[in-house]
Amino acid sequence: MTRDGKLVTLNPAEASDSLVAPQTHELQPPTSAWSRFKRMVHSQSKSVLLLPSLLLIGLFSYYPALRSLIGGFYHWNGFSPPTWAGLSQFKQYFTSSMIRPEARNLLLLVIGSILITLVSQFVAAEVVSHLPKRPSTVAKYLLTLPIVLPPIVLIDVWAYLLNPTDGLINQLAGLVGLPQPNWLTNNHLALVSILLIGFPWVSNLGFLIFLGGIQNLPKEIMEASRIDGVGWLARVFHVDIPMLMPQFRIVVVLSGVYAVQNFIPILLLTNGGPGNETMVPALDMYQSAFQDSNYGYGMAIGTALFVAMLIFTLIAMRLLRPRT
Repeated sequence: MTRDGKLVTLNPAEASDSLVAPQTHELQPPTSAWSRFKRMVHSQSKSVLLLPSLLLIGLFSYYPALRSLIGGFYHWNGFSPPTWAGLSQFKQYFTSSMIRPEARNLLLLVIGSILITLVSQFVAAEVVSHLPKRPSTVAKYLLTLPIVLPPIVLIDVWAYLLNPTDGLINQLAGLVGLPQPNWLTNNHLALVSILLIGFPWVSNLGFLIFLGGIQNLPKEIMEASRIDGVGWLARVFHVDIPMLMPQFRIVVVLSGVYAVQNFIPILLLTNGGPGNETMVPALDMYQSAFQDSNYGYGMAIGTALFVAMLIFTLIAMRLLRPRT
């Protein structure tokens, strides 16, 4: 190559650069005012479409919750105008004779529900996820179909199963010579009977959460553990559980909150009895508000439950946060 009348030798890098065609940059046409207006109208229209849903959620979810938080500071029977009560109703509840048995029963139900949910549903998800494809698909359908059943149907079925005279459980116990107790009227078995509802406790949302988490574990890690000769039990405790900690956190929070809120089985099966062996704060709130027409006192109990659930959720989210 000649440069200024002289012969110049180019190295390969310079030669390749000299052969590259110069890049051209096309100028983008300026955005017109009409285009900006169309984009603004499109974004505003999406907000307008969401407005009815937001209004309904605010009306039927947030307003009752806010009304309950405020109503605990007022005496109100549902008819006469509310009168200011301050903290007197909260003091009345926390100094009542019911607070101790209710707190004890609630603590046992929460701990029992969380342990039952974690063990049964995690084990079921582990087993199903490692089955062959066709049996795994069949098991998924069989274990998830009961989730769509109304809870009242499940409670009615267990009311029959636990019937002391002609219930299926006592009939089977009699065939093998075991005792046939009065499950729902025995002071020591009534709370256990409430926890038995739903046995084997697999068909629940926690099963789907664990199953989805296991199926999305990194294949490279699972393959590496298999090549290293890690057994299935060691893999579960050293690989699966640590990597599924977000799923464990969600299931613990949902199970705990559900155990606190769900008083329907107790209401229908024992109504808090025998004595106060199955009485819980949520049932006390319901009875105070809708049976005794003491809505202010019921809202005070509801506010105390809300604070307790909030503290429980924050502690669970803190303790079960992922370490990796």
